[in-house]
Amino acid sequence: MSIANYFAAPIVFLSLLVPVGTVAEPITDYGEAINQAGRQRMLSQRVVKAFAQIGQSVLFANPRKQLDSASELYQVQLNNLKAFSVSTQTQQALAHAETVWKNYKKLASGEVNSINAVKLNALSETLLQASQRVVEALVQEAGTEKAHIVDLSGRQRMLSQRIAKYYLLLSWGIDDSSYLNEFKQAEAEFSLALTELNDSSLNTDEINQLLIKVNKQWHFFQLTKLMDQGDYLPSIVARTTETLLHDMNRVTGLYAKVE
Repeated sequence: MSIANYFAAPIVFLSLLVPVGTVAEPITDYGEAINQAGRQRMLSQRVVKAFAQIGQSVLFANPRKQLDSASELYQVQLNNLKAFSVSTQTQQALAHAETVWKNYKKLASGEVNSINAVKLNALSETLLQASQRVVEALVQEAGTEKAHIVDLSGRQRMLSQRIAKYYLLLSWGIDDSSYLNEFKQAEAEFSLALTELNDSSLNTDEINQLLIKVNKQWHFFQLTKLMDQGDYLPSIVARTTETLLHDMNRVTGLYAKVE
């Protein structure tokens, strides 16, 4: 996809990418449990990303709606996971995540400014770690190769939003050297996991076709991210990472259904 063609993409088409995982049905198996738990990790990053978009008036894909929808979805999935959880380890992990979530949600609903963005980002890291512990507990319960791949694929959703989050915090002018390091690490982790997913024995034809799209979009992102000498393109990064999120959400859902 050329840059010219990308900018020519109609907003109507791009808006179709917004409602990612907005419906979370009650959980009936470990594949879907890990899918939803993994999506919690993504939401911990997406809220900050949307917060930073609002602060810079980067209005692609309605960041206020993104923030509100992400908060609502986190709570729905938390309730689903609590209803499904069996082991004491998973239940304890969920209880900790819920405690962190309550503080995070309160801050996310407050005034949008760079000071609160820094605070919210710090708390998002705590929520990410708490959500990760829930995933690990469920993967251990399930104990299958499928569980590993659903986890790995689901983590790509989180990384797409983590990359966008740190990029948008940097483009907002928040001067924190650790943000650039975290951005680069998330990029490296996305690339490494994508290689493993490309080679997975669980891939169906449909999954392979989607991964071809993801690989192309990831390459496009690398060409257009622009970060040298303080030059940033937050609108483009918001768009490309939204596409990555959309496609990786579909891939993860397909892995969760593999028999």
